[in-house]
Amino acid sequence: MTTVTYPRLIKRVRAVLIDSVLLPVTVFSVLLLADRVGAPGDAYAKALLIALPIFLLEPGLVALTGGTVGHHLLKIRVVKRNGLGNINIFAASVRFVVKLLLGWLSFIFVLTTSKHQAVHDLLAGSIVVHKDPTGLPAHEVLLERKQETEAYVYPAAWRRIAVIAGYWLLVSIALGLGNYIVSTPECARGRSCTTVDHLANILLNVAWLVGLGWVTVRGWNGTLFGCRRRPREAE
Repeated sequence: MTTVTYPRLIKRVRAVLIDSVLLPVTVFSVLLLADRVGAPGDAYAKALLIALPIFLLEPGLVALTGGTVGHHLLKIRVVKRNGLGNINIFAASVRFVVKLLLGWLSFIFVLTTSKHQAVHDLLAGSIVVHKDPTGLPAHEVLLERKQETEAYVYPAAWRRIAVIAGYWLLVSIALGLGNYIVSTPECARGRSCTTVDHLANILLNVAWLVGLGWVTVRGWNGTLFGCRRRPREAE
């Protein structure tokens, strides 16, 4: 069997950025074309004209061709967790909705799950792989991560995810408090914010993302309080 290889997170992010530009351009073009040809302009018709291209370009393409336009341009593919074949349209739709709801937070899990899966991959039963790793630099070709299951017993996945979600909440609360402490009174009231306020906000948001990534990696690897792995000798 051919070894399954996974792309780096940055390549997946680049695919998302391509799609995030293509989707609104396509929707706008469809709406413009519909207006030019005199298509019905009621709310239901417009909602359909917006939803249809989004459905076709995201879950539709993923189910039929194994990826979005961004995936194909970067030569990566969405397949079933076993690496064989495309996921069905229902799984592709679940994958898209979860990715839409969680945004970048979903991708943090790519840094720690064994098959480099984001949350939307975990729920859809999918993985993202290279179409053909031949000729790619070694640092671009990732293999499956191995947990130290021979030496440690890991908490159930649901427990780790629940604990990680709790820490995400605490980190987000800390971000809110940090913003309140460092912001000037005028900015805190929603009035005028200075350049220093904006810079502090950017730094705090970067710290927030780093904090979310840190607790996610630690939590999934069983080294975070509340979901720590246990040595097998202790069993």
